[in-house]
Amino acid sequence: MALKKNLPFFLYFLFFLFTKSLAQETIVPDLSSNYVQKLIDTAKKNYPKVKSYQSEINIAKYNISKTNVTFFEAFTVSYIYQPNQVNINPVSPATSYFKGFQAGLFLNLGTLFEHPSLMKTANEQLLIAKNDQAEYFLTLTTDVKKKYYAYVQRVAELKLQTKALQDAEISLKDVKYKFQKGEETFDNFNKAQSELTTREIGKIQSETNLFIAKADLEELIGTKLENVR
Repeated sequence: MALKKNLPFFLYFLFFLFTKSLAQETIVPDLSSNYVQKLIDTAKKNYPKVKSYQSEINIAKYNISKTNVTFFEAFTVSYIYQPNQVNINPVSPATSYFKGFQAGLFLNLGTLFEHPSLMKTANEQLLIAKNDQAEYFLTLTTDVKKKYYAYVQRVAELKLQTKALQDAEISLKDVKYKFQKGEETFDNFNKAQSELTTREIGKIQSETNLFIAKADLEELIGTKLENVR
């Protein structure tokens, strides 16, 4: 009767151990969407190529302003100033001319009609620059996420390798103690030493992989990971 009464608790306890074991085998809890977004924002701010795309947008905006000014190039104002008074030829009035100040306004139809097409081209260039920047933001966002996930993976691998190395060290001490007492064979003692060496090499490799993953991520964000909080 006592076993039946405690059976639900026992099953719950087994389920708790099972889910805890699964949680230890995944890196999902170590991922942070907020931190990823901070990394992405930092990359958009610091990465040189992003600055190049922004410069292209600035140039396109400048070209629009410059094209707006060209509208006035279709109009030309000129003047002539003669200090003498008016002189009219009584024989031939057609050859008469005025003395004094004379001004005129001239219109260049070719430049005037060309202005709308120039404005359209300038606006299209700005649109292309903005689209190129938006497209690169998508690529940069994906790259940052991939580098971040790889970095978290390397951190998890290093933890596992460190734990495996600690277990190998404990195992070797135990085997060595038993071997010295004559309770363990030399072959098992030698295997324990080899296992420890393998784990040490594995930890060194994991550390190297972690440093590389960190460097790859920092290359994109343009600063140290420690500076992103």
